Amino acid sequence: MIFDLDGTLAETRQDLASGINLMRAHYGLAPLDVETVTGYIGDGIRKLVERSLQGLDVDIDEAVALDKKFYAEHMFDETRLYPGAEEGLKALSAHALAVLSNKPGDPTRAILKHLGVDGLFFRMLGGGDLPNLKPSPDGIEALLAESGISKENTWMIGDHHTDLEVAHNAGVKSGFVTYGLGHAGEFSADQTWSTFGELVDFFS
Repeated sequence: MIFDLDGTLAETRQDLASGINLMRAHYGLAPLDVETVTGYIGDGIRKLVERSLQGLDVDIDEAVALDKKFYAEHMFDETRLYPGAEEGLKALSAHALAVLSNKPGDPTRAILKHLGVDGLFFRMLGGGDLPNLKPSPDGIEALLAESGISKENTWMIGDHHTDLEVAHNAGVKSGFVTYGLGHAGEFSADQTWSTFGELVDFFS
């Protein structure tokens, strides 16, 4: 089972919004509400920053560096595992578990360590660990090669259309959680769950 992070395992939107709004404040811009920032999440930090500064003449490379700095200072403030996720992951630990996020790799691993669940995954991959972000199949293919598990026995589980699209592109099964930050878009999942507990029950 390959899990997305933001919106699937952890509620991270408030801290992501804090990083973005501190970056905007650096440029003298008013803060965005959490719902607006949430709508920009899912395609990696650069897209998040670009969407948060759309139409403005700002050096995006500089803005990304600022957002990384501010987010790193605040990424543990409000971020929590979703209800049932810690117990559920432990219940699923007979399976090979991994994380594949479009969040940069270092904060992905730092958050999972802070939340006390990093030891449950054989690998945690994020943006920058591989050449391409989801929906490129690079991450899933790397995890399949490392685990030796077949595509037929692999699930990609997430809350965003990029998670469903990457599952399709890699030829693995797709699971969608409706409680997260994203939306399915034009993709349909092989299975949908409204709580982490439902997901655990399905695989138990």
